[in-house]
Amino acid sequence: MVKKIALGFVALLLAGVAYVYVAYGDVGRAGSGYAAKNMCSSVFLGGFAPQDVQEQALVGASDLLANARFTIDEENQRVSATMFGLFERTAIVTPGIGCTLLPSGEYDKQMPVTPLPNQPARVDEAWPKGSAAPSTSDRFDPLLDEAFAEGQSEGPRYTKAIVVAHNGQLIAEKYAQGVTSDTPLIGWSMAKSVTALITGILVKDGKLDPMAPAPVPQWREKEDDPRAAITLDQLLRMSSGLKFNETYSANTDVTQMLSNEEDAGGFAASMPLEAEPDTIWSYSSGTTNIIAGINRRAVGDTLQAAYEHSQKRLFRPLGVRSAVIETDANGTFIGSSYMYASARDWARLGQLCLQDGVWEGERILPEGWIEYVTTPTKTEPLNMYGAQFWLNRNPDDPREKRLFPSLPEDAYYFGGFQGQRVLVIPSKDLVITRFGFTPNGNDGVEELAAAVIAQLEQEAAQEEPLAEAA
Repeated sequence: MVKKIALGFVALLLAGVAYVYVAYGDVGRAGSGYAAKNMCSSVFLGGFAPQDVQEQALVGASDLLANARFTIDEENQRVSATMFGLFERTAIVTPGIGCTLLPSGEYDKQMPVTPLPNQPARVDEAWPKGSAAPSTSDRFDPLLDEAFAEGQSEGPRYTKAIVVAHNGQLIAEKYAQGVTSDTPLIGWSMAKSVTALITGILVKDGKLDPMAPAPVPQWREKEDDPRAAITLDQLLRMSSGLKFNETYSANTDVTQMLSNEEDAGGFAASMPLEAEPDTIWSYSSGTTNIIAGINRRAVGDTLQAAYEHSQKRLFRPLGVRSAVIETDANGTFIGSSYMYASARDWARLGQLCLQDGVWEGERILPEGWIEYVTTPTKTEPLNMYGAQFWLNRNPDDPREKRLFPSLPEDAYYFGGFQGQRVLVIPSKDLVITRFGFTPNGNDGVEELAAAVIAQLEQEAAQEEPLAEAA
């Protein structure tokens, strides 16, 4: 009798495990996939301690990720993760493209990319041209200390890096313990703005036309597919009308795309229309990954071609040495979310935008491209979004406030989850980059930028009488 009861209990337990595995499989695999991918990148690209990654970055995204368990293989540079001991997923490192999350049940894969030789650093020149130590003073230290300060009632900040550039020169920077000026840092959705810069280069080359129907093969398989009318401009502006749930919770479209799909852009392109193109605005990481696929096909439709194009045409001309855009298991950039670069290199990209796409006399982006990406999208009444860039324009409704009320209206920025920012303020000739694992929106970048502007204006006012006297 005892034996029968024991066997019955085991059978019930196994049945319960089987039910959980089937009923919550996608959710569990997404959780372990998210954990494996981000632990892999944070450890092997960023050099962060695994415990800090889990406690700050992962749990900051979801308390459930406290239940993730990891196996970190430093020799082979791979990370496996489980949730509650189940749903194992693995992410691997490939030189040149960082970490790739493998499909469930796979533990190894050769990604078809050959990295370019390392770009030599220009050690005899200061930022932005080189990596020599900048001639910064300590006059901004109190402002940086405040931006790094913990103890706010809104929750932890975990600020990792801040770089401030004015008039094309680095004037202030600060890093958390263990982070340096060379540490690659995740931009999350800041990658969207970089995807738009890559698209701009292809427009300059005549390979893409923003106003033409987007070249997406899935939408041309049937003659009457209404999605075939969607333009590249509408994708860039998040006004395509495609259905996509951007809510970051269990089993939503964006979670499924980033953590369970081999082909992120293909998954997003499979979505139906929920509205006529150019009639609504709906933020969607899916549309950016559709654009990443368009960009890849425009340069030769191989990972090698896409990798070399981004390096040779965008990053290396700027002296950006740390940039890595990670891919899905299909070998296409996850242009919505997964780019790593040092704070100084992110600032170089902001400086390129500030300089209207020109670098050391060479036009990298087409003339007018920065004006285009920072022009408000007509379907977004708050005027806070352009073409993969966030804006600080006045809303159509005067009762509404700008995103950053204390900053100039011409400010725009690359923006990412957990407080990643490249803030560009043309009227002040200012670029501020800020990085952290900040879960609750209290990154303090607006307060920092306003304080920097106030101090620069005060210093200029004090210098003006001296110049007149001279």
